[in-house]
Amino acid sequence: MPNEIKILPSGRVFPSEGNSTLLEAGLHSGLALGYGCSNGNCGECLAKIVSGEVRKVRHHDYLISKEEKANGQVLMCCNTATSNVVLEAPEAKSSKEIPRQEITARVRSIEVLNGDVALLHLKTPRTQRLRFLAGQQVKLGGGNLPEATHPISSCPCDDMNLHFQIPRLTDDRFSDHVFDHLKKGDPVNIVGPEGDFVLNESSTHSLVFIAWHTGFAPVRSLIEHAMSLEIAASMQLIWFTKSNKDRYQDNLCRSWQDAFDNFHYLPVDTDLREETINTSSILKRLDIQPADLGDHDFYVAGNEKLINACKDYPGWTLTITPSVS
Repeated sequence: MPNEIKILPSGRVFPSEGNSTLLEAGLHSGLALGYGCSNGNCGECLAKIVSGEVRKVRHHDYLISKEEKANGQVLMCCNTATSNVVLEAPEAKSSKEIPRQEITARVRSIEVLNGDVALLHLKTPRTQRLRFLAGQQVKLGGGNLPEATHPISSCPCDDMNLHFQIPRLTDDRFSDHVFDHLKKGDPVNIVGPEGDFVLNESSTHSLVFIAWHTGFAPVRSLIEHAMSLEIAASMQLIWFTKSNKDRYQDNLCRSWQDAFDNFHYLPVDTDLREETINTSSILKRLDIQPADLGDHDFYVAGNEKLINACKDYPGWTLTITPSVS
């Protein structure tokens, strides 16, 4: 049976099994715990044991002072729970509390999902993982590579394996490099994260995600993060593309719908012409009545037409990411 870890002052609870460190267990459960190297060197994940027992499972070079030890402080990245534990530990409450980082990652794989979108998988060093919030973006490139800013499409619960959905764009040197030159093992610099397209984790509303084409990238990160937190009564995703072949991860969305009773997926073919897409038509497709808007939080990642359609309607609780292709 897993041990139960409670974090103060937020009161959040998560399970810890086997020899997973306190930090690993918290991150896998979707918590934005404070940490730096995650390898016992920096001391950023120092936390106070209020009650319960832990056991050291990893050597650390960070020197914990006698006063800190007497106060019950341990490094979350180097200790596992041997009983139910209550911890006083730092958590990021907003994007402003996530530090800017510079990391050199390596290409783990590049998979062309259809003719014009590539899934880029980068892996960070074990001693320098990327701390970020779901929905945020980073600058990629550097060195001899062209630079571009892209949203992270993976969940923060795995901070070493970062996924990006790179569209092939005309006159875009970075996308040309990804499709035509980048290969497994190549270094890619990561600078960031940035952006406020993040979940309101204190809300108990149902969640609605609206994406256009590669706007699905940050939306995927948000959905997987919401699933790890189990914070929403229900979730809906409406994914607009010009045709079904452009929904390059359609099977993933359908697997979510099959696996979760409270998840509904609605794929829509459209070219987003003004006469065919507006907020009233979106609500109708989602079967949401205007009187029920206050019970939902909407997250929109789309091009200018989709964003403007959503912004022009009163009564939405909207979080919007910058225009995407």
